[in-house]
Amino acid sequence: MASCIRYEYRRKPIKCPQCQSVRVAKIFYGMPAFSLELKHDLDAGRIVLGGCCISGDDPWWRCVDCGTELYRKPK
Repeated sequence: MASCIRYEYRRKPIKCPQCQSVRVAKIFYGMPAFSLELKHDLDAGRIVLGGCCISGDDPWWRCVDCGTELYRKPK
């Protein structure tokens, strides 16, 4: 995690609040089965892998450029 500030959003942010990059990816948790679609999404920076350990208070998005993690604001 690049910052100790907790950023929360209702929807995926357009830009990273730390570095202003537009490369904000959805975090994919679990153990995915490899596919060409998964490879393309990873290569394009649309998703990043988040691992298989889930705490219930995990970030939903991550900046591909600086690593800042972004959380979904509870409803």
